[in-house]
Amino acid sequence: MSKPAPTPPAIWFWSLCLGLVCLTGLRSSILLNDPSVASESSASSDSNVNALDSTPTALLESRATGDDEAVIVPLTALRTDSSSTTVAPIATIPEASFRVIVDTLRRNDSIYLSLKRRGVPEAQIIELDQAIRLVFRANSESKKGDAYRLELDDLERIRRFDYTPVASPERPVRVVVTDGQLVAQRLSLPLDERVFAIEVSIEDNLANAIAAAGEGDPLTTLLADDIFGSVIDFRTHPRRGDRLGLLFTKRFLNGRFISYGRVLFARYSGKKVSQVAVDYEDPEGARGYYDGDGRSLERMFLINPMRYVRISSGFNRKRFHPVLKKKRPHLGTDYAASTGTRVWATAKGRVAFAERKGGYGKLVEIEHANGYRTRYAHLSRIHVRNGQTVQKAQVVGRVGATGLATGPHLHYELLKDGRHINPASANKGRVGQPLRPKYAMHFSDHSDKLLSMLEAAIGHRHPASGVVAESR
Repeated sequence: MSKPAPTPPAIWFWSLCLGLVCLTGLRSSILLNDPSVASESSASSDSNVNALDSTPTALLESRATGDDEAVIVPLTALRTDSSSTTVAPIATIPEASFRVIVDTLRRNDSIYLSLKRRGVPEAQIIELDQAIRLVFRANSESKKGDAYRLELDDLERIRRFDYTPVASPERPVRVVVTDGQLVAQRLSLPLDERVFAIEVSIEDNLANAIAAAGEGDPLTTLLADDIFGSVIDFRTHPRRGDRLGLLFTKRFLNGRFISYGRVLFARYSGKKVSQVAVDYEDPEGARGYYDGDGRSLERMFLINPMRYVRISSGFNRKRFHPVLKKKRPHLGTDYAASTGTRVWATAKGRVAFAERKGGYGKLVEIEHANGYRTRYAHLSRIHVRNGQTVQKAQVVGRVGATGLATGPHLHYELLKDGRHINPASANKGRVGQPLRPKYAMHFSDHSDKLLSMLEAAIGHRHPASGVVAESR
């Protein structure tokens, strides 16, 4: 058998070329008619297009070569090479955030300590203090119960600070940011003032009678110290069954009681003393309290130099001394009170002595007109200096137990031309300065009007306990 002739090399070469051409044509046909394959190819050639928009519903538009028909492919079908560049999605910018601190000062607290406890940055507290000190003396005016609200931004910078003093809520402090700096102002909120009337019966003392009528100690203080302080000694004068009628004002802020205003009219009817007090302002603007005849209730001296708990020892030339254990004249009055209680001058004068002196301890001595002198002994603190002029009721020191003392109290003396006299007799026989005659009729009309208001509010009854009525 003869062997087949070998295939010429040229035939193999052309057969291979023909096969390659067929394979190329088949691949092109598949790419043109299969969208999924086309999308893969498009993604492979332009992977960065996918990275520009990661929203699931975004679409990519491409065109096949040689054809005007667009092919729309969801981005979720695209595959991005791990080496391609990723562009982060556009995020929504959050609104400015802030932190709010609301707190109340505690006992022995301060604005600084309270803010420090709540984590406010030191630099911000210092800046706040510098702003506040222009309108509010925080060191002396801040009290237990004062409330505040503080706003801090997300960088812990103060945005706003509102501070309400418990003693004067109608005068809050507000601090806001103005031109990049903290600016403070002291507000004055309008108060609603109402007129009230009460009539009380004295059973044991004035304070309890006022309390029985539903009123507070500040009203008692107004009466005992500011109005009748020179003419009635509420320690010794009242007797059981004495009566007191009052026409007075109270201030409110949003319906909340804030403070007592002026006592417009007071009528004390007692077994030992009777007195009327009329709040009157003359046409020239001078204002004060006057009796029913238009004479001022002001006297040279206040009867008492402090608000006291009790008198532990009165004026006595033969008293047995509790420390020396022998009879020794007690040429003054001892007021028992806790250490730190305020002591005030009983009359206008000049400070003649203000330092420690033997058994007196820390002593203040004041010279007054007409040869009078007063002494305030055993003080824990002295608030005046030698040569200083002081006014009636000005604080001169604080109760203590310095010198020859068994406990905290004030020893008060009154001298006339170098001779001790009983302080209780300081104003004895004195009468007040009368109004000018030309104002007599005006005063009389004003006094009658107030008396009519009082009697219309309380009636002519004499109740066993205080009755409160609002006079409109």
